[in-house]
This record gives sequence, structure tokens and C-alpha cells, in this order.
Amino acid sequence: MKIKYLSLVIASVISSQVLSADIQELSTTEVKTKNTSNSQVSALSIEKTQATDIKGALRKVAGVSVSNGVRYSQKTYLRGVEEHSANVTIDGARQDGQMFHHAGNQMIDPSMLKAVSIELGASSVLSGYGANVGAISYVTKDPKDLLAIDQKAGAKISVAADTATEFKQVNFSGYGMLTDQLSALAIVNWNESGDIETPTGDPIVNKHSELKSGLVKFVYDFSDVEQLDFSAQRFEDAGHRALSGEKPGVTSISEALGFNGYERDTYTLNYHNNSDNPLLDLSVDAYFNKKSMVRSASTGTNWFRDSSGAWQKDGTAYIPARDYSYETYGLNIRNTFIINDIAWTAGIESFKSEQAIDVAGLKDITLANGDRTLEDISVSSGPTASLIGGYIQGEFVVGAVTIIPGVRYDSYSLGGSYDDSFNQLSPKLKVNWQANDDLVLKAGYGRIFKGPALPETLMITEGMKGSDDAKAETGNHLELGMIYDFTNTLNVDSARFSTSIYRYEIDNYYHPTKNTSLTRGIVDLTKKGIEADFTLSHQDVSAFINYSYNDGEKAYDTHTTDDYYSGTHVIKVGADYQIDESLLIGWDSYFASNAELDEREIDNGNVTTKKVKKAGYGVTNFWADYQVQGVEGLSVKVAVENAFDKAYQNHNSFGLYWGNADYNDNEVGRNVKATVSYEF
Repeated sequence: MKIKYLSLVIASVISSQVLSADIQELSTTEVKTKNTSNSQVSALSIEKTQATDIKGALRKVAGVSVSNGVRYSQKTYLRGVEEHSANVTIDGARQDGQMFHHAGNQMIDPSMLKAVSIELGASSVLSGYGANVGAISYVTKDPKDLLAIDQKAGAKISVAADTATEFKQVNFSGYGMLTDQLSALAIVNWNESGDIETPTGDPIVNKHSELKSGLVKFVYDFSDVEQLDFSAQRFEDAGHRALSGEKPGVTSISEALGFNGYERDTYTLNYHNNSDNPLLDLSVDAYFNKKSMVRSASTGTNWFRDSSGAWQKDGTAYIPARDYSYETYGLNIRNTFIINDIAWTAGIESFKSEQAIDVAGLKDITLANGDRTLEDISVSSGPTASLIGGYIQGEFVVGAVTIIPGVRYDSYSLGGSYDDSFNQLSPKLKVNWQANDDLVLKAGYGRIFKGPALPETLMITEGMKGSDDAKAETGNHLELGMIYDFTNTLNVDSARFSTSIYRYEIDNYYHPTKNTSLTRGIVDLTKKGIEADFTLSHQDVSAFINYSYNDGEKAYDTHTTDDYYSGTHVIKVGADYQIDESLLIGWDSYFASNAELDEREIDNGNVTTKKVKKAGYGVTNFWADYQVQGVEGLSVKVAVENAFDKAYQNHNSFGLYWGNADYNDNEVGRNVKATVSYEF
């Protein structure tokens, strides 16, 4: 089905937020729901550990890894699969689209967040389009999240710093009730980081950053069950620094670094009505999201590819300032209705994404022989991608068994520089059996579908064409698990154990990196693994321990090889202790085993094998949160990350993911962090 642009513009006045039913129940405390495997990260968890990037925010979640040490290079992996195979949203706005293959894709400022919900698996139609391995839903703060009971207005200011990255931050929040029904919130955050201390070697000096981030939100409560909110967000992370943030840094700079940065502007309009009417539990959402990469003008060696595709150089080239953009207009509508005691959830999902390159002038090439060429490298009619999808899910309760079947139909189209379309009907199923008061057994199945993603924006050109052999990702996901409530057995406030085993078969697995043909590097990917999680809370103590492992293979036409992002056993463990009303302390550790993989390639018609080896490590963090006695609203937070100054590399980070530790940086060394905030 071809999607007309006008229909999307008309439709975009309303949409529903992905995972809205889950997120509506979140507060600023962590949520653990008995019959779900979703992981939740709260604003409280983010603030008390002083997380300043997504790596810090997600570090305790089983099955999730964030690579690389600096913010603008971080990439998230769900069960060893990069976030391109997940549905990532912020306030319901899609965050897909790769700008540059040596940079991260999620432009998230944790100081703005109310909660993060991570769903692993592909067995629910509610996870959204393209959620082949799961979904990450970021939700920003509301005014009432910050207001105390009976408080009409308030403000909060905080300052922070650390010792290992020259980090400095100032954050201001203002919030209040403008009327009995209308509330407002404004958050402004600024921080910068400089030289990076690692446990071995001199400081890294070419990955400085300055972040400017802001959020404005208005919320109108028609009643206790009906709400409309509008938010505008701005994220800008830039600096005179290395463009390839995930590549190894340098310890000295011989010439001035060019300016580059990443920006995100997001506008959302959300409507929620969870009335007592059994036919009405409505969530509607509209959004506009624009991601950009900006680069300053530069002069240097003229590089080009010859007819065989090899890189060559000749003369010099002046390249003017550039702005690479990826825009998405989106729509979701979702409603849950109950008929004859059966809950049905139906919805539609639609978006249109488009890429462009805006250039301030012409590229000027001067060859060694004196020949000069002027070239327009802007792209005004670049690739586009559009989706119209619909889904329905039922929830049937038969005795102690809950059966949740669903099906979604997606029609995905490529336009602009491309002309292709893909569609699929995807059944999904969850079954939960309440075997007794404490034990729940679970099973899930999901048919996988995602059309070819647009290529990284850096690589697009005017008039480019895709291959006629482009294919959609398809496949199957199967999962078995259990949840056991140990609260009564252990006689504590709460105790919960969960475990899952899973398998993904993703045919035509693609990656957008340099993939302008939409067929580059296509493989059939198989992933299987296990996760286990135990949480306990009693009186003033809470603790967790989780474990994850996945094994993967990539099948080419000629051979099969181990997947680079697999083979690591990971244990995460930690605890909090509320010493008294004013002092909370905590600790967490991350342990990764050695990993050894077989990389198989074709060499002169024969399959050759070499070993990919990754060293294991353990890293430990401590933190404390002190509410100053006698000064209401004043708090002091301190933390020591990588407390034992461990030299280590995340197994999914650049270089190490294929076993080359020399082509990578060690993570940040011992880092003492402090935040002082005052709320009034």
C-alpha cells in the first residue's frame, strides 16, 4: 500500500503512545509488576546514582548493554542485537534513523526522564512496529511528578561535577499549577565534559562535549481520568572533537579539531482517557521528531573510491558546513474495550520518515594536476519511509490461564530515492499460567517483521537508488519463562524471581551502516539465550542480582559464523540501604566473563576460522544520597564509579566486539561524582 503524504499530515493530529498502558502506571519509584517481564528504571534510580547518559541509566537491566564510554558514541544492545531491531521511543515519538555509523542513535538526557520501560521479546503487538527484539520507551517528567501534595508551584536547581571526565553540570526545573486543571513544567540542563581519565595511559583529549537540553510541557486535566499534554524537547550535544566518537581517542592534538554535534527536536501531543466506561480506554498521540548531525566546514585531502570500490586520494577538497537530518511525523491511536469480560486492545500506527542534507555552498575539489571541480553535495529529495499498521489483541482468562493472542498488519513503503513496498500479517501470542499463588509460568511467540531501514544519513546522495533485491526482516521469536514470588517464603516485604529462555530467528537481518543499496551485508541471524533476575526488598534494604547470556550465529550463503555480539556471561548485582530518614547508600557491580568466538570467512573459496577473544572484567560502583537535616529541600549526592580503577572494555564496544582491544579505548577510570541540589 502506498501512503500519501497528505494522509499522514491529516492523521498526525492524533496518535497513541507505545506502551502507554504500562507507562501510565509509573511514578518516580521503581515498579515491579508480578506478571510481566518488563524492566522499569525510575527517575529516582537515575538521580540517586547520578546517571548522566543512557549507559548509566540502563546499567542494572538484565539483557541490556550499552557500548562505548562517551555519550555521543553509545549504542544500546538488547539481547546482543543493536537497537535498530527494537522500537525506541521518547514520549511515544520514534527514535529510529542512523546519522553516522561511528556515533550513537539515542539522543537522551536522563535528567529529563520520569521512567524508562524496557520490554524484551517480540510476542506483543503493543510493542510497536519493528520491535523484533523488544522496545525501549523513555517517558519525560510531568509537572505533578515534581509537585508535593498541596504544592502549587516549585523549583529545583542542582549543580554537579566529577573527577575523571572534567564534567560540570547546572540543571534548573520550574513547575506549577497555572489553574486548577492546567500545570506546566520547564527543565533546562547544561553540562560539559573534557579530558577523559582512563586507568592506563594519558587522558583522552579529543572527545569533549557540551550538552544543552530543555523540556517544556503543559498538562491539562479534564478530570481524574482524562488528560491532554503537549511537550517540546531540545537536545544538543556538540563540540570541537573527533567525529568518530567510538573510535580510539588521542592523548595529544596537533591541529584544531572540527566542530560536530548531534541535535534532536521533538514535539508531542498526547491524549489519554481511561474512563470507567468499559468501551473506552483511549490513548492518542501525535509527534514530530527531527534528528540532525551538524559539521563545520573543512579543507583536507580529497578521498574518493575508484571503479573497484577502493579508496584513493588526489589533491585537496573544501567541504562546506553540512546539516544531515532525519525527520519523522508519527501517529498512534490505541483503545482498550471490554466486551463480555474479555479485554480487547486495538490500534493503528503510522509514520513517515525522510532524510536530507543541507549544505552551505559547494564542495570545491582541486586535483594534483590543477583541475578544479565544484560539486553540489546537498540532498533535498532523499530517501523516505512510510508505515501504516493496525493491530488487535485479546485477553482471555480461562481459570488460572491467561491467553493473550494478537495480530498486527504492517504495510511499509520506501519512497523518494527508493521505490519499494513490503507488508506482512504478524501473529503473536502470550500465555501465562498462574500455577499457584506464587508461581507464574509463561510462554510467548511472535512473528517478526521490519522493512529495510533507511541507510545512515551521512551516506545518502541525490539520485541514489536501492537494489531490486531488498527484503524485509522476517522470522520468529519464541520464549519460555517463569516468575516466582518468594515474599511469603522468605517472610520479607517483597521478593521476586524471574527467568526466561528465548530464541530469535531473523531472516534478512540488515544494518543501515553504509547500506545505501539496502542489501549490503544481509545475513540470517539466530540468537538464543537465557536471563534470570532476583529482587528483594525488606524494611530498609533492597537488593537485586541478575544474569544474562546469549549465543548467536550469522548465516551467509556460503558459510556460517559466530555473531560478534554474543558469548558473554553477565552478572549484575547491587543493593540499597536506607540508614535513616536522611541517608541512603548503595552499591552495584557488573561482571562479564571471558568470551571466545569463531569468526569464519571465505578465503580463496575455502572457509577459514580465527578466534575472537574478549577479556572478562568486573567493575563496581558506590553511591550515597543525603537529605541535609535542618535545611528542607537540600540534598547532596556522591558516587564513586569504577571504584577500583579497573581497566576494562565493554564487549560490544568498537574494536573489542571483533576482538581488537588495541583499536579501542578503556572505559573511564575511577570517577568521583557529586551533585548538590536545592528544591523550593
